[in-house]
Parts: sequence; C-alpha cells; structure tokens
Amino acid sequence: MMRLDVRGDIGPLIRDLSRHSQKLVPEATVKALNATAKFVEDKAIAEMSRAFDRPTSYTKRALVVRRATLSKLYAEVLIKDNTISGTPPVKYLDDQVYGGKRAHKPFENLLIKAGAMPPGMYAIPGAGAEIDGFGNMRPGQISAILSDLRARRDPLQNATAASRKRRLRSRTRTPVFYFSTWPMRSKVLHLREGIYKRVHMGGHYIKPVLIFTRAPRYKHRFRFFETADQVARMRFPLEFTLAMRRAIEQSNA
Repeated sequence: MMRLDVRGDIGPLIRDLSRHSQKLVPEATVKALNATAKFVEDKAIAEMSRAFDRPTSYTKRALVVRRATLSKLYAEVLIKDNTISGTPPVKYLDDQVYGGKRAHKPFENLLIKAGAMPPGMYAIPGAGAEIDGFGNMRPGQISAILSDLRARRDPLQNATAASRKRRLRSRTRTPVFYFSTWPMRSKVLHLREGIYKRVHMGGHYIKPVLIFTRAPRYKHRFRFFETADQVARMRFPLEFTLAMRRAIEQSNA
C-alpha cells in the first residue's frame, strides 16, 4: 500500500497560547490535519493531470484519505490497493511513482499461462489495437483475444470450433479472429512475435494487435510523495491557525 502520513509540528504554533487556549489544541489539530489531507489529495489529483495523458476517472479516484481523530493525530493519503473489480490502482501507479520495470498486466499473465506469449515478455499495442479516448486498449478487444487464444479464466468463455464457424458465416458482422505467432515463429518468419487479428472481408488481411517486447521501463513521472510532502508542509500551519482561531472565537462567544 502506498501511503503518505500527514502530520504537523504544532510546537511553534502554540507556544504563545494561554492555558485556556491550549485546551482547544487537540480538536484544532484534528481539523487542521483533515483539511490538509484533503488539500493534499486535491493537489495530487492535479499532479496526475500533469504526469499522465488524459488520466481516466478511475485513476483520478485512486486516492483515499484516512482522517485523523483525537486518538490518532495524523491523517493518511493513500493509493488504493484493492478494488471490487479491475486492477488496483497501486499496481500500475507504483511504476509511475518509483519508475523502473512495470509489472505484468492481468491479461498478460493469462496469455503467458495459456502458452500464447513468452514468459518474461510484455505486450504493447500494435496498429490493430482498439484504443479508447484515454489511450488504453478496449476491454472488449482484450476479452476477444483471450477467448480466441483459449486464455480466459473461465474455460467456458473460450472460443470453440463451432463458435468460430458461426462467426465465419455471420452476415451482420465482419469475422475477426485473433492468433499468436508464438511459439510458431518458424511458420511466420515475416511477422514480429505478437498477437495478430485476421479480418475476413472479401479475402482476408492481418494486423498486429499486440507486439511482444522486453520489459518496458517507466520514468519517475507521478510526483506523489514530492507533491504531497510540499503541500502538507505549506498548508498545515495555515489550517491549524485558522482552526485555532475559530475554536477560540467559539469558546469566547
């Protein structure tokens, strides 16, 4: 789990307070920590827009704030490490925060397990990949690839000889079939190792959908810790001062 603790040094801020006012410090500290953590979250989301090309709403919702309480005088801003569905954000943002070699994506692991992709290799989109507005491959095409290569987690969702024949006879949709050039490299020497789609339209033509490559390395792009640390240091004294002022005014009212 990727986590940043938001804490604050209140010593210099309460040195000149009266004993009466110092009794208000714990609650003011909690309010200031939580306000600061929310500000950190907002700035980290803004940093995503700088670091990534059109980040998805799923990625922008990757952060979560754990609020401070009187018994826990710190707040936390975390990148989620679990989800109900989909890839946990920490799995792919970790590479962008620290840089280095990226982890395999779930569909890559399935292709490797099915023997349709070399172990240790990675898949990058080719000319025939269907890309959405955020630069990601469409889930429907990934699903179709896994089905044709008999790599689905549920074997009943894999394509069969009968379903292929029905697809080929279809009059409403252009038949498309996916195949891997690995490990049959010797039979298709003119093609790079990868996954291709064969489109039947009159005759047929093929296009590369995924190209197998060695581990891509990411640069340190998403300045999560740097942004959060800088914002927290600047924001906490202001939020604490405001919270104390409100607390003192309410106690004197």
